[in-house]
Amino acid sequence: MNYPINKPFLPNFAAYQAQLESIYQRNWLTNNGPCVQALEQQLTDYLGVEYLLLVSNGTVALQLAYAALGIQGAVLTTPFSFAATASTLCWEKLTPQFIDIDASTYNLDVSLITAEQAAKASAILGVHVFGNPCDVAAIDEFAKQNQLKVIYDAAHAFASPVGDKSALCFGDAATLSLHATKLFHSIEGGAIIFKDKATYLKAKQMVNFGFDAEQFPEYVGINAKMSEMHAAMGLCVLNEFEQVLTHRQTLVQEYQRLLSGVVQLQQWHADGMNNGAYMPVVLPSEMELQRVSAALLEQGIQTRRYFYPSLSQVPAYGQRGATPIANDISARIVCLPLYTDLTLDGVREICDALTTILAEGQR
Repeated sequence: MNYPINKPFLPNFAAYQAQLESIYQRNWLTNNGPCVQALEQQLTDYLGVEYLLLVSNGTVALQLAYAALGIQGAVLTTPFSFAATASTLCWEKLTPQFIDIDASTYNLDVSLITAEQAAKASAILGVHVFGNPCDVAAIDEFAKQNQLKVIYDAAHAFASPVGDKSALCFGDAATLSLHATKLFHSIEGGAIIFKDKATYLKAKQMVNFGFDAEQFPEYVGINAKMSEMHAAMGLCVLNEFEQVLTHRQTLVQEYQRLLSGVVQLQQWHADGMNNGAYMPVVLPSEMELQRVSAALLEQGIQTRRYFYPSLSQVPAYGQRGATPIANDISARIVCLPLYTDLTLDGVREICDALTTILAEGQR
């Protein structure tokens, strides 16, 4: 494969090895060790947030956010997302009510929520799709008017700003995935950012079986702790992250320059900046997507359908809500290769191949 869809970023090996040696010397492998504490503090400072909690993965982060906030019943959410967005709701015995998306940003369109849907819901679960921030102002205003909690699945939105703030500053809670394929990672891991201290402290106990300082299970909890080895990787990645971010943003800018007018590109938040997490393109039809993807693969260029199918079309999630826009975009969207080892020349080769294949289909 000349150009895989993704490759995890590996930081300096000697730096990671030094972290592992320190962990061995301390013999403190988990249970809120020094690496976890250091990574929580460094991420809090880097992201400009206040109440950040590391957990074992991004899926558990969502489940804990719902539980800590006391979410019940129906939750208004997007069908255009990864399976975890809906499956975590179902796992927590919540009911996903799918709201269609904006055809340009691919994010949940809050203007489509009906009064009846709002009245039956307890929360809105927005997703910053591909790192593109939702219309947080509109969602927050709607939530206030209807007394709804707001959670943002920000799995893609590390280092994604809205104005002078991180996208993670919005909502009652926001969650991150720190999986190896993400822009910033700890091999496996996740994080939750809370608006208020009380909910943060509650969640912090829930991560460790619900225990309080006297080891009494005050809340129903689980084991969602991050290990020292995973946190050590996070510290090493964070140390090199600015170079990673800048390079990936440069790659995306080159993709956009070469593909503007060739394919449909995602419209970014007016007060945001693309964080270089993904490179999605929308093709004219699903048939064309399949033809183009197959032709690119023959040239060693891997693509992936994010996100297909639309979650509102999955029987396991209840198929609640008419979402024609999400269904349409889901059928026609594909992501192109994007990773730190990719070069500008590689982007140009991929774009040349894509442009040529599209032109051949028009003959």
